[in-house]
Amino acid sequence: MTTARPLLPLEPGVATRLSGSPFIVMLDVDGTLAPIAPRPEDAGVPPETHRAVANLASRPEVFVALVSGRAAPDAKRMVGVSNVWVLGNHGAESITPSGEEQVDPLVAPYETVMATARTALGPLTASLPGVIVEDKRWTLSVHFRQADQELVPRLRSTVDAVAAQNGLRVHEGKMVFEVRPPVRVDKGTAVMGLADRLGGLDEGASLLFIGDDRTDEDAFRLLRHRVPRAVTIRVADEMAETTAEFLADDPPAVRRFLEFLTVLRQ
Repeated sequence: MTTARPLLPLEPGVATRLSGSPFIVMLDVDGTLAPIAPRPEDAGVPPETHRAVANLASRPEVFVALVSGRAAPDAKRMVGVSNVWVLGNHGAESITPSGEEQVDPLVAPYETVMATARTALGPLTASLPGVIVEDKRWTLSVHFRQADQELVPRLRSTVDAVAAQNGLRVHEGKMVFEVRPPVRVDKGTAVMGLADRLGGLDEGASLLFIGDDRTDEDAFRLLRHRVPRAVTIRVADEMAETTAEFLADDPPAVRRFLEFLTVLRQ
């Protein structure tokens, strides 16, 4: 982990790092574009943020991608902007701007195993008030934001046991346990793959990734190691431990930064 710096005021040279072509803008959704909500279905992207994303995506040589833990169709619906890429389920699946849906070939064989784990977790968590098991087909999210925090150790043991029985892995996020296939597919591999596909690793290109959760650290870490010129921003307070280079206070700060980038690209 490193000590991230406040994003604004913008340091000399950062605007230059963001002025290349193509410009690949990769954005987490919950906690980055949308405020965190008690339940996943209650979250929403504010209209002004929707406009900021849409305006930036309309600029020449700018490619916008949503990089979410949500299922890709859900993330696309929630943000509601056309002409964007969507990397869902922590990179397990994607939707192109033309609407083509793809599943990572490393993840695809685990569909039945994930369904088995979901069936097992349902009865085991039903007696834990406030726990929500979100079935995203390729991964499972076990949310405990509304649960009594004294229940969390018991919940973690239950999730760990079901994952182990099915040969799956558990990743911890912001008030959520993520059950995923045991393959090297995450937001880090996803953003690197898309950047390469869109020319974002070529000389003269610019890369930006903004996220707020522990699962976004995979992307921060890989980008800073392999593409030092990339700009990485964690939405968090100044006490957060992160491998991102910069910090943004909250989703409204992200929206203002996207508006700044739109002006920068005129």
